[in-house]
Amino acid sequence: MTVTMARRLWSSFVVLLFVIGAWPSGGPDRIAAQTRATATNVATIAHDAVPNFFKNPPGIYTGENMGIATNSKGNIYIYHRANETRLFEYTPAGVFVREIGRGNYGFAFAHSVRVDAQDNIWAVDEGTDTIVKFNPAGQILMTIGRREDPVDALANMAGAGAYHGRNEKYRFGRPTDVAFDQQGNIFIADGYFDARVVKYDRTGRFVKAVGTRGNANLQFNTPHSIATDVQGNVYVGDRGNVRVQVLDNDLNWKANYTNVGNPWAVCVSGGPGPDPGKQYLYVSNSWPDSAPAGSVDSTGEVYKLELDGTIVGKFGRAGKAPGEFATIHQMDCRDPNVIYTAEINDWRSQKILLKGQASPPVSQRSRSLGTGRPSQPAGDTPFEAVEFLKMPANRFLGPIGGVGTNSKGQVFVYTRTGHPYATLGDNRTFSHGGSRLFQFDPAGTFVRELGQDVYGFNAAIGLRIDPQDNVWTIDQAANQVVKFDPNGRIQLVLGRKPEAISVRPAFAADASAGQARGGGTGAPPGSAPGGATAGQGGAVGGRGRGAGTPGSSFSQPTDVAWDRAGNIYVADGLGTNNRIAKFDRNGRFLAHWGSTGTAAGQFSGVKAIAIDAQDNVYVADMGNKRIQVFDAQGTFKSEFANVGTPRAMCMTRGSTQYLYISHAADADGMEDAKIYKVRLDGTIVGQFGGAGKRLKDFGLVNAIECRNETELLVGEMTNWRVQKVTISRK
Repeated sequence: MTVTMARRLWSSFVVLLFVIGAWPSGGPDRIAAQTRATATNVATIAHDAVPNFFKNPPGIYTGENMGIATNSKGNIYIYHRANETRLFEYTPAGVFVREIGRGNYGFAFAHSVRVDAQDNIWAVDEGTDTIVKFNPAGQILMTIGRREDPVDALANMAGAGAYHGRNEKYRFGRPTDVAFDQQGNIFIADGYFDARVVKYDRTGRFVKAVGTRGNANLQFNTPHSIATDVQGNVYVGDRGNVRVQVLDNDLNWKANYTNVGNPWAVCVSGGPGPDPGKQYLYVSNSWPDSAPAGSVDSTGEVYKLELDGTIVGKFGRAGKAPGEFATIHQMDCRDPNVIYTAEINDWRSQKILLKGQASPPVSQRSRSLGTGRPSQPAGDTPFEAVEFLKMPANRFLGPIGGVGTNSKGQVFVYTRTGHPYATLGDNRTFSHGGSRLFQFDPAGTFVRELGQDVYGFNAAIGLRIDPQDNVWTIDQAANQVVKFDPNGRIQLVLGRKPEAISVRPAFAADASAGQARGGGTGAPPGSAPGGATAGQGGAVGGRGRGAGTPGSSFSQPTDVAWDRAGNIYVADGLGTNNRIAKFDRNGRFLAHWGSTGTAAGQFSGVKAIAIDAQDNVYVADMGNKRIQVFDAQGTFKSEFANVGTPRAMCMTRGSTQYLYISHAADADGMEDAKIYKVRLDGTIVGQFGGAGKRLKDFGLVNAIECRNETELLVGEMTNWRVQKVTISRK
C-alpha cells in the first residue's frame, strides 16, 4: 500500500467515525471514567444465566443490544444496532417471532425500548431524536420528538455532535429512555445533548421539563436511564454524576443514591401495571462500552435496592462469559427474580435467574386507563376526523411531505421514511434515499409504491395531482419537481439534484444552537430572523426580479401548481431564492418573480402555492405571515395577513372557490395550530382544529388536499399521519 493510499483510507475512516458519532473511547463528550461503587459489605445474590436463551433463525443476527423489555404475556423485545437499527420480538422461551418497525423514519441509532401497561412498545432512538410508540400489532400510534431535517443536516452534518441544552418542548438532544406512570403520563430522559427529564401527558402534550447540565440537584450529566414506581416517583440514572436521582411525579427532587457507581441502566420491578407487588430498584454499574481491562475488577455488577435506596444485594461482574456482563445498556425486571440484560460489547442479551431472594409474585395484570381525552378545542366549524390509510406490514409513513387525490378518488402520499444517506470516502459526497411515494385506493387500502430508487427522492416536501391525474412530487433536498403519469412513468423533471453536498461542522455547542432550524417547514438554514436570508438583496415590491438563476435552479422548492393553459408554477422555496418560477407545459422557463424581503412581491419562505379559476396565483409567504396574490404574469394584486403563519394551502374546485390554509406558530406545530377556510378575498369563513396528537388535533400540517370542499386530507409532519377530515355544513 502506498503512503498516499494509506492517507486517503485513513481520511475516509475519520470522516466515517465523525458522521456516525462513534469516535473511539476518549472522543468528544465522553463521560468521566467509570467509578467504583462506594457501597461496602454488600451481600452477593447468587444467579445463573440461561445458556443460549435467544434463538434467531439462520441469517438473522443482533448487533449491539441496546434495549430490552417484556410485555404482560412474557414476550421479549430487543432493540439493537446491526447494519440497520432493528427491533425484534421473541416468545417467552426466547424463540424469534418477528421484526417490528423496519425502515420507519424513526429508526437510525437504537438506544432503549420499553413496554407500557397496554403492551404498547416504545422505541427510543438517539440518532433520530425520536420516540416511536407501536401498538402490540406493530403499527405506529404516536411519535414524540423530531428527526433533524435532512436538508439542514446535509449542509451541516452533525458528526460526533456536542451538548447544546436547547430545552425545546418537542425536540430532543439524543434521548436515552422512556417511562410511564399509572395515569399514562410519559417521562423521557433527554439525554446526551440536553440534560433534562421531560414529562408529557398520555396524549403526548408537553407538561414540564427539569434539568440543566451540572452536578447540583435537578442537574444532570447524561441522564441515561429512567424508571417509575407505582406511586409515580421517577428514578433517573444520572450516569456522569455517579448517582440515581429520585424525583416525585411533578419532577421535584426528592433524594440521591450515590453509592452504586455510574448507573448505565435502572429498572423498577413489577412492570407498568397497577399491581406490581413489592417493588425493587435495580441499578447497573456497567463495564464501560470500550471494555477497558483496567475496569474489569471495579465495574459490571448490578445492585438490587429497596425503593428508599437501601441495598439488598448485588450480582454479576464485568466479562463476556455467561452470567458476566459485557456493558449492560438496559435491563428488564418485570419479575424481580428474572432479569433480562441488553449488552453492548458482546452483542447479546441474557436471561438471568436470581436465586435465594424470595419476593411476592408479580402480577401480570394491566388495566385500561381509558382515553382521557379532553373535549376538542372550540372552533366555529364542526368536523370529524379519522386516520384511514392502511399500511401493509413493515411499511410505514413518516413525516408527510404531500398528499393528493386523483379524479378516481385514489390517494397518493409522498412521505419521508427510511433513511437519507450521505456517501463517504468518494471523490464527492452526495445524498440518496429518504422518501417514498405510496398509492392507496379510495378506501385507504394500500395499492402500490411508485418511484422506487428514483434519483431525486430525498426529503419529501410536497405532492400535487394535476387535472390529467399526473402526480407531481416536490423534493426539498434534491431541489427537484418530478412529474409521473397515472401509470407511474416519469414524464418531466424540473430542477437538478446537487452533484455534491458540503459537509460542515456540527451545530455550535450552546443554547442558541437550535433556534434557527427550519424543521423542514421553517426558515432555511443560515437565515436571519423572520426567514430573510442575511445579506441577500432583491427588488422592492411588485414584480421584483427573482433572486434565483432564471430557469429551474431551485433552492429547496416546496410546491407546484398549474394555470388553465397548463403552465407550471413552482414555489421556490425555503432556500435562498424566495421566488415563483413559471414554466410552460413542456417545462420551458418563461419567467420568475420575487426576492427576499418584506415588501409586496417579496417573500420570506415561499411555502405553498395555489391558482384559482381566473389564473390568479396565491402564495403562502410563511416568514412574513401572509398570503400574497398575483396575476399570471407576476403582478402583485393584494395580500391578507389574518391566517397566522401559513404552512400548507389548497384551492377548492367548483363555481365558488375557497382556500384552506393551515397555521402553525411554532416549528413543530405542537403549540398553536389551526386550519382556516378562507374566501379568495381573504375573508375567513371558518376555522377548526388545534395542536396536538389526538384525532382532530394537528401536528405541523404540511399538506392539505381539498378536491372535495367538505372532505379534506390533512398530512402532518410531526404526527406522521394523514387524517381524513369531514367538514359539517352549517
